[in-house]
Amino acid sequence: MANSLCSVHPFKTLDKPRLISGNFANRKVEWINDCTTSSRKANFETLKATDNKPSTKSNSILCADCEGNGAVPCSQCKGSGINSIDHFNGQFKAGALCWLCRGKKEILCGDCNGAGYIGGFMSIHDD
Repeated sequence: MANSLCSVHPFKTLDKPRLISGNFANRKVEWINDCTTSSRKANFETLKATDNKPSTKSNSILCADCEGNGAVPCSQCKGSGINSIDHFNGQFKAGALCWLCRGKKEILCGDCNGAGYIGGFMSIHDD
């Protein structure tokens, strides 16, 4: 047996927009008449990114190794993504996926730990 929603109210035009609320398990519907008269406008405050606190790192500069990217070419596969091995005096090359970068061709920068700038997240150059 399918449930259906039937209106017990007669249909009439409304002069104001209204909202319907209610617990449908109890099969009661309540009309909320004045929903817009008590609403307030939201006030937005301007916020600064920093309040010149001493905990904010001010001497952050771009990392020279990764040029701000946070990643450097893989040192194992030299940025190719595949470790190639020469066979038969260089006549045949066979390769497999690089074990260090897993074929992504890049690894995290060791100087900035992937942040892209010196003095960043868990940097080794913190003062």
